Amino acid sequence: MTKDYSLAHLSMIEVPPIGLVRAAQHAGFNYTGFRLTPTSSGIDHGILGNGVAIRELKAAIDDSGVGILDLEVIRITGDGPTADPTPLFEAAEYLGARYIITTLEDPDPLRRIDSLALLAEQAAEYQVALSVEFMLFSSAPTLEAASEAVIAAGAPNVVVLADVLHLVRSGGAPDDMLDYPARLFPYVQICGAEGAAAAPDAAAARSEAVTARLMPDQGDLPVREFTECIPTGAILAVECPLARLGNPDDPGALAVDLLASARRVCE
Repeated sequence: MTKDYSLAHLSMIEVPPIGLVRAAQHAGFNYTGFRLTPTSSGIDHGILGNGVAIRELKAAIDDSGVGILDLEVIRITGDGPTADPTPLFEAAEYLGARYIITTLEDPDPLRRIDSLALLAEQAAEYQVALSVEFMLFSSAPTLEAASEAVIAAGAPNVVVLADVLHLVRSGGAPDDMLDYPARLFPYVQICGAEGAAAAPDAAAARSEAVTARLMPDQGDLPVREFTECIPTGAILAVECPLARLGNPDDPGALAVDLLASARRVCE
């Protein structure tokens, strides 16, 4: 069965969004997505709040025929979102993005559910959904924690974003996905990595996620088994930051390799 794939921005984070769209189009990805908030390393492509830049990006998207799957990122702490989410909501609506990736970083389980529900109400005003990503180094470290928070929030426009790396490193297995409603997983993230054991600690999980991933068909992660446990039609986002490459000289060629790798293991 033919699957739909998205080129995640983290796979080539230094490439500006217009370049990412062109790379996705060149390779044959169905979707892509953008990190529009600054990264911890200081990368900021200057799209939010820049009317000229976002109009140019919209024109490139329209010309490419590539859909926009998600934008990053809203972080929910004890005080709610760490920044005003309105610019990201507005960008999502304008660019046609389906989801905004959201992380739960509030240790209080009841408060973070309330914050997520409130954020979902705001997102609905812009016709966008939230995808809650679980990571060992967040307050939703596991599939179970994220799924329970999303279900408790009770909002139809909130889903769970499962990454095969984060699932395995948090001690989970692909068939754990089957314990939850299929509607929670409209898309997932895939990559490769060495080893298939749980991470020793959150710091190790964070470091690997940023600097030690592999192509989807490389290493030991159960990528094929993971994709067999997700709903039919779920989109596969290829998120493979290959640290050794840095800023790729040819983003289009890298995108071709990433998609070919994903198809080898998933089809």
